[in-house]
Amino acid sequence: MPLRAGDAEPIVDLQWLLNGVYYHRAAYDFRIDYTAAPRTALSETDAVWANAMLRERGLIEW
Repeated sequence: MPLRAGDAEPIVDLQWLLNGVYYHRAAYDFRIDYTAAPRTALSETDAVWANAMLRERGLIEW
């Protein structure tokens, strides 16, 4: 954001912004099936990380 000299730096809640776009505007939580395997194979390291994230959020059980 452009600021004028002497203006205080704005505080932007990026998580709130991202949640607003992801859930409320684009409804990606309804469009993307996180329980399905990805169309493009992940590396083994990335697959382990993705599975851990999905289990943490209760989106998969395996």
